[in-house]
Amino acid sequence: MNIKVFLLSAAIILPQAANAVTFKGPDQAFIDAAQSIGMTGENWETPEYIASAMPHVYKFAHSYTLHKGQFVLELKKSASPLNLDELVIQDYDGNISASDFLMNRVQNHNAVILKDGKIVHEHYSNGMDEFSTHLDMSVSKSFTAMAAAIAVGKGQLNWDDKAIKYVPELKNTAFESASVEEISDMRTAVVLAAGSKEKYWDTRLSDAQGYYGENAAKAYANGTMDFFPLITERQNYAMGEKYDYQDVNSELLGLIVDRATGRSFTHILEQELLQKVGVAADAHFMSDKKGLAMGSTGMNMATKDLARVGLLFLNSGKNEKGEQVLPEKFVNDLWQGNAKVRKAWQKGKESALADGYYKDQFRMLEIGGQRYLAMVGVNGQMCVMHKESNSVIALNGAYPMAETPRFATMQFHQLVPALVQALSVHKS
Repeated sequence: MNIKVFLLSAAIILPQAANAVTFKGPDQAFIDAAQSIGMTGENWETPEYIASAMPHVYKFAHSYTLHKGQFVLELKKSASPLNLDELVIQDYDGNISASDFLMNRVQNHNAVILKDGKIVHEHYSNGMDEFSTHLDMSVSKSFTAMAAAIAVGKGQLNWDDKAIKYVPELKNTAFESASVEEISDMRTAVVLAAGSKEKYWDTRLSDAQGYYGENAAKAYANGTMDFFPLITERQNYAMGEKYDYQDVNSELLGLIVDRATGRSFTHILEQELLQKVGVAADAHFMSDKKGLAMGSTGMNMATKDLARVGLLFLNSGKNEKGEQVLPEKFVNDLWQGNAKVRKAWQKGKESALADGYYKDQFRMLEIGGQRYLAMVGVNGQMCVMHKESNSVIALNGAYPMAETPRFATMQFHQLVPALVQALSVHKS
């Protein structure tokens, strides 16, 4: 079936289907309310509005609702909570409590910290509670890869296949020779249009998607599908040689899963991941107007549910019932890496932050003798798994600037190491 026909059909059928994701358009009532304070689909990500927008961003765009199932994983509270007021973080001007560091320097909204599967700390602010969704930004990329991994596990997709097998439209583009694995590892190193300081990516992608409201998408009749043919050049590296973090890879990976399975990858996330994990709240995954979900940045979910997903990576992909939700090989490969992704990491700019690698839309950061498997979003969204302490750190926030060295240092050289050090000796 032609992908355009399939996606348009999905947009009509999905709302009527039982036990299936629901596709919907922008929420006009919300848009009208947002405009009363000057917030629009175009400006919600600016420093003035980003905190107000984060619980609601999906309402500006088309989106899928990923419905929770009957099973909800109960997360018990530890008898001995971790006191963040007493946990000290060293900053440039002296000691500061982890609570103050989170709330005031990292601009955190919600945090859920688990050790041995129990809650040792949780807090919710900015008008949210444990069931409130929050835009997860590039944490979404990891979910797109999880959908791909589940499809691979079912024999519907192969990492070694060329992407063009599933997306013939890639002929004569910079992705023509790329494998699914190289796209998932962000080892394509394609040439994109330069962005601005505030929007450092190729904004033609976000325009085509309707990420900043529907007006910019009017120039792209077929949504995201009109963006991929624009990418025709590659950097001076052999395919697969260099890691370069580029949203287009995540968008293409989502499209590949759609083509391989015959439906939006959000179905997999709903029924094969979130419902089996036992999430407590519906999630929302933003989409372009044609039904192609935003694989790089579309997930809006509750922070506590994000922590529930993180537990899979401490249990070889199994849920609390012992069911194999994610393929064990996929999870093990994330923890182990390989020579290709380690070598590619050294050619990318993030190697200045830490040793490690990028594998299947996850980062492995090796700092101070510790290894952190991380899903990372640009404004303080993260889910970090640490094996030795058997812990998960799930955070959502609204840091007002993107990709600054200061913020990366605060997250992974100050906050996470301090939390993990405390968790390593903490009795849950």
